[in-house]
Amino acid sequence: MYKLKQIPEDFVVEEVINLDLIDNGDYSYFLIEKKNWNTKDIVKIIAKRLNIRERRINIAGIKDKIACTKQYISVFGINPRNLERIKIKDVKITFIGYGNERIRLGQAIENKFVIVVRNLDSKGRETELVENYFDDQRFGGRNHLLGEALVKKELRKFCYMLRLKWDENDYIGAIRKLKKSLLIFYINAYQSLLWNRAVSSYINENYIGCFSVDYSVGKLVFCSGKVDNIKVPVLGFGTEFKDKKISRIYNEILKEEKLKLEDFIFKEIPELVSEGVDRDLVVKIKDLKIKYSDDERNKGKRKAVLRFSLPSGSYGTIVVKKIFS
Repeated sequence: MYKLKQIPEDFVVEEVINLDLIDNGDYSYFLIEKKNWNTKDIVKIIAKRLNIRERRINIAGIKDKIACTKQYISVFGINPRNLERIKIKDVKITFIGYGNERIRLGQAIENKFVIVVRNLDSKGRETELVENYFDDQRFGGRNHLLGEALVKKELRKFCYMLRLKWDENDYIGAIRKLKKSLLIFYINAYQSLLWNRAVSSYINENYIGCFSVDYSVGKLVFCSGKVDNIKVPVLGFGTEFKDKKISRIYNEILKEEKLKLEDFIFKEIPELVSEGVDRDLVVKIKDLKIKYSDDERNKGKRKAVLRFSLPSGSYGTIVVKKIFS
């Protein structure tokens, strides 16, 4: 079995983003270079050190913790020197410039990866495309279960899971004390799980040469041959099915889950309403290069150094799963 992230340096991610820089502006842009740090934890620390609310700090995406990563943040209404002076272990903060717009989730064009895969006995399979699954980082243990409880309006269960305190059955009041972004993150995790299930079924039914790979919340199905790209909905109340096969599969999943699309409307907490989006079934692995050599950390084994780029929102670990599982 291959080994991933034996050391943080085995997993390097660099965000590629276009920023409209001006001489002065309300937003300051910074490059954050970090090792062994969760993106959300860094944002919390920066906000605390600057004595500002976290919502004034924006990111384009969340990066792996056990990794060396480069990503950009925008901060509203600060003196950039105050942030550059902050010292955090294994973190480097560089001021890039000013702008009039905050950085938004999904704004990154792509992510560049350098990944070391260890403990290999043989070379991996060749591929130019990868099924665009959400990977384990999205689910983080029980994120999808919390999202499921929210979508199904099992609010008491949700509060119990997080040990929230409520008064006189006022579960909504307890939930509203949590950050909106966190609640949306839980919902997104559940949507991602349903998407993975739908795509695994679609690939398995429509292509030959398939194989499955275990991950934290089930199995992912990959195809060793070419897969034609289509848009697959991430479920929301406004989802429209344009592909009959995807429609049938999703309707079966909705029935199994005892769900309706209207369940993604939250009358009690309207700001959580999820309309749904489309996601590519497969994405191209750009500029993929793999170099094999002896593995200095695992005696008698080989290692592979992978270099490639993926569109924003796609997972480098999924590429590793497809090539080496």
